[in-house]
Amino acid sequence: MLYSSSNRTGAKVMFSRFACAMLAVALFTDLAVVSAQAQAPSRSTYEKNSYRSSEKSRQKPRPVEQAKPLQADGPLLMLVSLNQQRMYVYDSNGFVVQTRVSSGRTGHETPVGIYSIIEKKVDHTSNIYLDAKMPHMQRLTMTGIALHGGVIPGYPASGGCVRLPFEFARRFFGMTDISQRVVIAPDVQSPIEFTHPLLFSALPSVAEDMLPGKRAETTGDKAIKIGVDVAESLLGVSSAHAATEPQGRTLEGAAEARRAERQRLVDAIGAASDRRTAASESDKAAIKGLADARNAAKAARGEAGKLSRAAEKAAYAQKSQERALKSIQTRIEKSSSKMRADKLAELQAQEAATKEKIAPLTADAASAADAAKAAGEAAKAAEAALDEAQAKVKAAKAEIKDAASAEAAAKTAVAKFDRVESNRELPVSMFISSKTGMIHIRQGFEKVLDLQAEIVNPDVPLDTFVFTAVAWKDDTKTDLKWTATEVSEHSSGILGYGNGSERKKGAPEEVKLPSQTDAQRAAQTLDRIKIPKEASDWISEVMKPGSTLIVSSYDMARSETRYAGTDFVVQMPEVVAKISKPTPRPKTELVEDEGGGGCFFFCSSYSSNSPAKKRRVGGGKSNVW
Repeated sequence: MLYSSSNRTGAKVMFSRFACAMLAVALFTDLAVVSAQAQAPSRSTYEKNSYRSSEKSRQKPRPVEQAKPLQADGPLLMLVSLNQQRMYVYDSNGFVVQTRVSSGRTGHETPVGIYSIIEKKVDHTSNIYLDAKMPHMQRLTMTGIALHGGVIPGYPASGGCVRLPFEFARRFFGMTDISQRVVIAPDVQSPIEFTHPLLFSALPSVAEDMLPGKRAETTGDKAIKIGVDVAESLLGVSSAHAATEPQGRTLEGAAEARRAERQRLVDAIGAASDRRTAASESDKAAIKGLADARNAAKAARGEAGKLSRAAEKAAYAQKSQERALKSIQTRIEKSSSKMRADKLAELQAQEAATKEKIAPLTADAASAADAAKAAGEAAKAAEAALDEAQAKVKAAKAEIKDAASAEAAAKTAVAKFDRVESNRELPVSMFISSKTGMIHIRQGFEKVLDLQAEIVNPDVPLDTFVFTAVAWKDDTKTDLKWTATEVSEHSSGILGYGNGSERKKGAPEEVKLPSQTDAQRAAQTLDRIKIPKEASDWISEVMKPGSTLIVSSYDMARSETRYAGTDFVVQMPEVVAKISKPTPRPKTELVEDEGGGGCFFFCSSYSSNSPAKKRRVGGGKSNVW
């Protein structure tokens, strides 16, 4: 009875649900019809819209305009002003372009100094700031300072990098090259064209004399000189121009000297290899001699032991007979008066017999002792020969090690020479510090020379300048056009930005270019420096546009330049990077969806078992670019 009642109750519930569903469907249908009638456009409106859409379909799609790269001539110099929050770009002809930037915020200030671009990457993801995107990244240090696209709020807001506007960063990316200089300072000074005797020029080339415009003149000059030589030889007069025109260095002569130097290094590899081979042969002979010496020493020790035991045995036999003789003689002395004549005669006979035995035993003992002594000396000689053989083996192995080290060093020298040689077409970087009194030279991020320079009044700090070779002066490619840029860590305290809300949107923005560098201060700075001849000779072989000379009272930032693949970094003062390892990423956890589903009348049995969703906890993704 209870069973049938429950069935009737379930049927009623199902029927009520079905009726409600039908009512809801009818209600929704009426509402949809009314809404459609209210929103239905007139025929004329429909035809008008159809005509417009057909006209649009017949129009050609507008091509997407690609941003043109910025134009520049020669090597670039980027000046980032922290007070103005702007970057100014200069090339060989002067000012090129400027843009707003956003440097490091308080607590993450962008360090003041002189940098260079050491890496470029279109799409870069930070491994420090929680996978932050850094488009068109141009790296300045290995510890997290770079130029890249980002949001520019109008004030310092980054985590230490220099943000550029996204569109500018995209166009600017194709404009720069690796090793071009970036200066970051509170207030920057624009570069000026500058000349000074200390600034380098390149060696002349003999090939320049063979240019078409110079060939006739060169031939005529040679003919005149030959005629003068013949005339002076006939007249017996010494040549004047032979003494007044010494042979100068040329690019071809320097190249020949480098080829000879490389051949010398290669020959050193061969000599070290031959030395190692000879040392191996000596080692084999020494090992064989050591084995022979060990066998000889073993045999000598055995023979010496054998003869020593024989000598001891002979000496023992001699001493036994001597003791017996002494015993007989003592009995005779004590009992000769009391002893019978026959007993006395017997003892005397024993005494004579014992004396006869002692004589050969004494000779045998002496002979055995001499033989044992000789065997001992032979054993000592064998031991000495063994020690000498061991010393020869040790010396041979040391020679092998030294020869192998010399060969490895020679191969390393050749490899370094080849690396330096492969970088000769790249600009050269020079750095002089009054703090250390050294001149450091790098090319292609490879260390070339570190030499002591002479600085007048070394206790007085040098002003910091960046001298850049921007172009050749003429087609001879010997003399260079230089610019000078002063860098100061001191701030004027005048800020060219606010909190980002002072300037009205769309309002024109007045931009004042930096003041020019003082040429007199630059000249006075270089007047105090004398560069060693070895450095000058090497630099003159590789000078070309794009090369830079940095002069400063600061030393290079050792915490940055210790990384491979870096150029000179001069921080004012040096700032040790605060971030030494990537920031840990936030963990993920499963969060159940507690919304209860979206069913209206009919709920299925699986609607409450929706899959869990993932979300990050422990801190959101950083917006510091």
